[in-house]
Amino acid sequence: MLNLKKLLALSLLLSTTLITSIAQASEQTLATISNDESKNTYQLIVDSTDGDRAIKTFYKDIFLNGKKLSREALDYHILVRTGMILEQRDKYIVMRLKSDNFDDQQGGIITVDTLYNGANGTRKSYDLSLAKDKSGWTLINRGKIVKQILIQTNKVMLLGSVGIKNLVMK
Repeated sequence: MLNLKKLLALSLLLSTTLITSIAQASEQTLATISNDESKNTYQLIVDSTDGDRAIKTFYKDIFLNGKKLSREALDYHILVRTGMILEQRDKYIVMRLKSDNFDDQQGGIITVDTLYNGANGTRKSYDLSLAKDKSGWTLINRGKIVKQILIQTNKVMLLGSVGIKNLVMK
């Protein structure tokens, strides 16, 4: 009887461990975003249902010197409406993700809309594909998988940083 109790306890422990690891495995880092002006980095995370069938939500994890500071949940439902804001400073939306054809099971074309120059309001955009492959969800730019995005700051004499000059995707 004692061996049966031990066996049941062991199987319960293993089941709990397996379920926990499966639940954690549904989160996947799409890209690490850094910039040439600060030590902050962000990770864009996608959380999907079992079997990576559908996207449940996106997260933005914020790091300083490699230490996680916070996590923000990002509502993907607004991608097709107003866009998912990744960075905002005061009244200026510096970076947002938008899409005209996003589907939570198939992905779609994601436009990264950036503020090029806050002094005159000019913006610049970059198109990425969000798609599923055998390892899960991936971002693709010009046929290549994107895991890192470096933000190059647009600096103007006398004003300093006014926006994003370019996104370097690797």
